[in-house]
Amino acid sequence: MALTMHFNPGFVLVLICLFQMSKFISADNAARWCTISTQEANKCDSMKTKFAEEGLTPAITCVNEDSHEACMSSIASGRADLITLDGGDVYTGGKLYGLMPIMEEIYADGKKGYNALAVVRKSNTDVTIDNLRSKTTCHTGYGRTAGWNIPVGFLLEEGKMPSVGCQNSIESASEFFNLSCVPGALAAAKEGADVRNLCALCHDPGMCSRSGDVYAGYTGAFRCMIERDADVAFIKTETVLDNTDGNNPEDWAASLRSEDFEILCRNGIRRPITDDTSCNLATSPSHAVVTSSDKSKEEIDSYVQLLMKAVDLFAVDGNAKGFSMFDSEPWSGEDLLFKDTTEKLGVLNVDHYEDFLGEEYLGSLDGLLKCPEGTLRFCTISNGEQEKCEAMRTAFSGAGINPEISCFQTESHADCMKYIEAGNADIVTLDGGDIYTAGKYFDLVPVMGETYEVGVASYWAVAVVRADASFTISELKGKKSCHTGIMKTAGWVVPVGYLSKNEQIEVKNCDSATAIVISLGEFFSQSCAPGALTEKYNPLGTNPESLCDLCIGEGDEHCIRNDHEPYYDYSGAFRCLAESAGDVAFIKHVTVDEYAGDNKKNVGWNADLDSSDFRYLCPDGTKQENWSEDCSLSKVASHALMTAGWKTDAEKSEIRNVFIRGQDLFGSDSGDSFKLFDSQDYEGSDLLFKDSTLSLVDVGNKDAYDTWLSEEYLEGIKAQDMKECSGSPTTKMTCFALLLGLFMAHVFGGVA
Repeated sequence: MALTMHFNPGFVLVLICLFQMSKFISADNAARWCTISTQEANKCDSMKTKFAEEGLTPAITCVNEDSHEACMSSIASGRADLITLDGGDVYTGGKLYGLMPIMEEIYADGKKGYNALAVVRKSNTDVTIDNLRSKTTCHTGYGRTAGWNIPVGFLLEEGKMPSVGCQNSIESASEFFNLSCVPGALAAAKEGADVRNLCALCHDPGMCSRSGDVYAGYTGAFRCMIERDADVAFIKTETVLDNTDGNNPEDWAASLRSEDFEILCRNGIRRPITDDTSCNLATSPSHAVVTSSDKSKEEIDSYVQLLMKAVDLFAVDGNAKGFSMFDSEPWSGEDLLFKDTTEKLGVLNVDHYEDFLGEEYLGSLDGLLKCPEGTLRFCTISNGEQEKCEAMRTAFSGAGINPEISCFQTESHADCMKYIEAGNADIVTLDGGDIYTAGKYFDLVPVMGETYEVGVASYWAVAVVRADASFTISELKGKKSCHTGIMKTAGWVVPVGYLSKNEQIEVKNCDSATAIVISLGEFFSQSCAPGALTEKYNPLGTNPESLCDLCIGEGDEHCIRNDHEPYYDYSGAFRCLAESAGDVAFIKHVTVDEYAGDNKKNVGWNADLDSSDFRYLCPDGTKQENWSEDCSLSKVASHALMTAGWKTDAEKSEIRNVFIRGQDLFGSDSGDSFKLFDSQDYEGSDLLFKDSTLSLVDVGNKDAYDTWLSEEYLEGIKAQDMKECSGSPTTKMTCFALLLGLFMAHVFGGVA
């Protein structure tokens, strides 16, 4: 007897929703702890077993990643739930990944961190926190909390130390201090930067080792001040007490008395060492257990109760249960999962990571990101963009354009959105897909749009093949595809919408972005879709690896969503096609002319290309050598210069005026001066702005993401928005309602 199977779209919808709901069900039944090393993974496995033996719930499971930041991303995307982080990582996790602390480590005598101090000799009466310029200083090490992050960040944030460049605390300090010992400074400095004065006081100035120098660490920095006769040492309270009053018998410390030292207060006065509670630069917080701020109160309470019960059973080293939460020796490591000096965990009742870190510590970390005062901070996402941004800064400044530009480098447009929302940067240029995300989730707004034809702030998304291609637009299944980047407009959002509309792939309103990515990955045999396997766009680890098969970036830069991947963006996707890696490229209508036309820009790989070597795939099934509007997939809004929605009209007007003046002087692609819309002199293409841009125009009344983008485009991208149909309680109920509705329809009338 043959069993007949009928394809039922409703059944597919059920499976999709069940898949979405299964994520929430599994999350509710486990507390997934993220680890960053083999030793941590092994300790986590032991913790999982011991907690289970005692019947503790929710059950612990272990998720392994390569770094704290990878864990933050996993927690933010729902692949993990918990990790313990130090204050700096709590800051990063809160600002960039929406994490929040729920418990803090408590150490001996109930301590919850330490006070970071600026220590001076009592006899050195001229030194205060307000006159440290040109003083000699000793630091525990570059990037360390008490010795660098807090004091240098404080000085930058308060404007006492001028910033010479965004996120460039090391060169700012080099210009500010006279001679110093900052172990690790030489290794941390940018190529070409001369910061040797920051190592001049070290025991071995040529090496300036962060771990090997005699003057590294807390005791080393204090010793540096004594033996090098420096003005100030940035250390903590215990450092002075442990090395004075006979507590350290070594020759350099034996005669020291704690009463001979004072600390510099934030308000400009000086106090005895014993007054460190009221006179310090900031209090470094305890390490904290963090989770996603998207978690419900019930979920957070379950994690807290689990850990409180665990502390009762496993906090004491060598306890009868055979597992010590705060001991790492059995796993051949230190500070695994928790700091080994932890005695217990305390419950935090805070609504935001900033509440936990405190205003002073938070200000210090913000200070490390600070750009030169009064500048317009352009967010960049690659070394090439940073280099071009610096050239733009120099050109604009030389032309007297104010405010001056500064350059704030990150790794992705997603990070730019977060930093702009938080006020650390001001502007970034985004394409439609990112404009949607930036506007909907980070309250960014467009202020200027790119034009690629005179007065037209839009472009056409097209599908391009080599001239010898034998297939049409309706015969793409199984072909090799080249995309500008996952969730980018012409390279992803438009082709997904087109293929869905024409029923070549199936996209439903309840599909998650993950389901859509899988569909496209199965539709094409191989692809280069930069970003497809990164944490942000592959949170469940289910995206097909074939989506990155054709990419050629090396190592960690393979298939990354910036121009470190050679096949990224319009030029990269076209190059992917031109070099015969792919069969079809999804790009914009001017890309072929840019890189293969009569007046093409020469970037090396395109030297032998001619526009006659390529054809446009038209919706009617034909192919054309020359582009026309009716041989396009869709018309979309151009890329836009975005800023924070909370900025005033005057601030937005100031941004427009800077670039109106800038393009008047530097908008031409000819001549020897800086070229605003040309990237040939730098690493990459389409840097800061698309190279095909003719000018920037005021967005007028289209000053929000949903008015700048067309209604048709918005409908298309919403179907691919992960947050629209996954990850929220609303979605859970939506899927439940859909399942119930389908069941009722089947019982009482059949599923259509």
